[in-house]
Amino acid sequence: MRKKWIWVFTMVWLCCSGCGQGNAAEGENIPIAQTAEEQKAECIQAWMSQMDTEEKIGQMLMIDFRQNTDGSDMTVLSEAAAETIRTNHLGGVILFAENLDTTEQTQQLILDMQAAAELPLAIGMDEEGGMVSRLDKSRIPHMSIPNAAELAGDPARAKVAGAEIGAVLAELGINVDFAPVADINTNQENPVIGERAYGTDAQTVAVMAEAFRTGLEENGVSAVAKHFPGHGDTATDSHDGMAVLDHDLQRLREVEFVPFQTLIDAGIDWVMVGHITMPKVTGDNLPASLSKEAIDLLRQELGFSGIIVTDAMNMGAITQYDTDGMAAVMAIQAGADVVLMPSDLQQTMSALQQAVMEGEITQQRLEESVYRILSWKYDCGMLEEPAAEY
Repeated sequence: MRKKWIWVFTMVWLCCSGCGQGNAAEGENIPIAQTAEEQKAECIQAWMSQMDTEEKIGQMLMIDFRQNTDGSDMTVLSEAAAETIRTNHLGGVILFAENLDTTEQTQQLILDMQAAAELPLAIGMDEEGGMVSRLDKSRIPHMSIPNAAELAGDPARAKVAGAEIGAVLAELGINVDFAPVADINTNQENPVIGERAYGTDAQTVAVMAEAFRTGLEENGVSAVAKHFPGHGDTATDSHDGMAVLDHDLQRLREVEFVPFQTLIDAGIDWVMVGHITMPKVTGDNLPASLSKEAIDLLRQELGFSGIIVTDAMNMGAITQYDTDGMAAVMAIQAGADVVLMPSDLQQTMSALQQAVMEGEITQQRLEESVYRILSWKYDCGMLEEPAAEY
């Protein structure tokens, strides 16, 4: 390994007090105390100054390890998976039902993943409750959370659901939940959202999603608002093909954007951009996940400064049209921070490195995203100052 890293991973969500400052030697002037933000910035910059291009790219990838090479479920980290985490400098891993059996087994799996990583990992999972629940397929003790629609527009129940899910995930060592669904179920023919939505009107969904986020994050797990710009009024499941949101910008501002704006104003850490086109807004058929115009709306109009993650890049909406490598390059060029689940990791890594080498992706573009990712990890108590290179 070219560098030596020191990191701290805790199973409990802690708020880091800032990178430590050495005592002044006798006779030296004592510097003016840094603010917490200055300490944070100095710590993050120290890490970034030691990272090469490959390491920066690795931080921007989150992949899954569902099965071993023999087809069995990966409930114990294999040597091959550990090596993949280590050699690709991965920033995150997403878990699925195939990874979950018992509480103790899942905790050990996550600890082993963290031990394999150079920097602490974002460990994510889709746990909305109801029809999208990985926990329900395991022997991990948890409350049975109903579909969002079954919470009957009651924010108190949504907050309890978020809190119950957050408590279980935090105990396991999971620090990111790909929930709440901020989509509005305005199209009853929608094949993918339906009962996963908190309601059929923007304000109900906004209030319910924010209540869920509060419960989740009060228990130490970051929430992810999904699927921007809104999957509720589409006629295609983006797992199968490209979904189209056929509205103009004014309609999106008045309806689809409302829950996302509420969650952003409340300080949500992550937003997922979907494989959803907005032809009347962007003037093309690029999905939001690959569209600079769409991501600029999220950054500039909605004012989101946190981590933007793509929806899974192995979904039909992407794989039917682009190679893994090209799609990942387009997502990063568009402004995404984290590329989720490319089906071919090595092709993705190679394409991104080539794009940087040829100037299609600038170092500045990489560093903007890596700074956001490390900022989140710092705030979660995951980082100390890096050791000096050797």
